[in-house]
Amino acid sequence: MIVSTCRDNYLVFMDYYDREVIILQEDYLKLMSDPERRRFRPALDECLADPTEVWWDKETVNGIDYFYYKYFKFYKDGAFIAWVLLDESQKLHLNNFYGFGDEELEFVTEERCGQLIRSSS
Repeated sequence: MIVSTCRDNYLVFMDYYDREVIILQEDYLKLMSDPERRRFRPALDECLADPTEVWWDKETVNGIDYFYYKYFKFYKDGAFIAWVLLDESQKLHLNNFYGFGDEELEFVTEERCGQLIRSSS
């Protein structure tokens, strides 16, 4: 089930806390140019709206601090992760997303770091 909407050149998703998560349509189309992403795209809405876990973290790149959430959705045959950046005005921006099969769960485990702020497992 896809629950995203379009507004002012942005694709808008709602997360589990009823917050808007946005991405420029142009950036979204670039991400979706990868055929592999199109295969697991339906999991994006579910991951944001009903995540299994959400982690909060900070990364410093070239002296600039970036705060972000990682939304995880676990399935019996894999996992899905969405990276969401928090900007200076507290808006949430979808940065990237990936689907992982059973054989890639070691990478998923490594991404479970920072502060766990939501868990439904």
